[in-house]
Amino acid sequence: MFIKLWMHQEVITIAPDTPLGEAAEILNQNNVRHLPVLEDEKLVGIITKNDISKALPSAMDSSLSPEESIIATQAQASSVMAVNPVTVGPMDPLENVALLMRRFKIGAVPVVKDEKLVGIITESDILQAFTEILGTGDKGLRIELQIKNSSSAIYKVMDICRQFEMELTAVSVYKNFSQDHQLLTIRVNGEETEDMIDALWSSGAKINRVLSEDDMEKKEEE
Repeated sequence: MFIKLWMHQEVITIAPDTPLGEAAEILNQNNVRHLPVLEDEKLVGIITKNDISKALPSAMDSSLSPEESIIATQAQASSVMAVNPVTVGPMDPLENVALLMRRFKIGAVPVVKDEKLVGIITESDILQAFTEILGTGDKGLRIELQIKNSSSAIYKVMDICRQFEMELTAVSVYKNFSQDHQLLTIRVNGEETEDMIDALWSSGAKINRVLSEDDMEKKEEE
């Protein structure tokens, strides 16, 4: 899965000389938390809502004079922005940006192609992407099962789904579940679910849990 499928292409940006007070207003008006900083159409930095909050004086700070507060809001974005920010390309794998966010403890990554900003992807976008990939909200059953640590074991499960004409809507594999077994989670939709589950047991798979759409909705309500 590529980043371009989930990134925001319409990106709100500011210039390095944008006053912090103005940048704060842009963030609030557009309900965003990150602003890429462009100079001559090239990405030179990124500034976050947290950066601005730390730089601007609190309205409750009575020790500051009105003049000092005004001066603070007129400071330029370049004074607090992160320079040379981490970037990704639109055709980079989704998991790469997730690892970068975790490694550098950042909440958004600008997407650059041919040295031009073409998008931005955030923590919320990553969460939404993985939610869709895992088939959350799809109809049918979510089946979690332990199978042998071999590719043939996965093929066997897929073959059983095919035999019972089950629609396979999502697949995820956790290979390091144990030394001998991997954890396979599938989402399926079809009429012969009970017969398919019996066939999975007969194939040697150990089924840990089967959840219907109703079961998952009840868990969300809890």
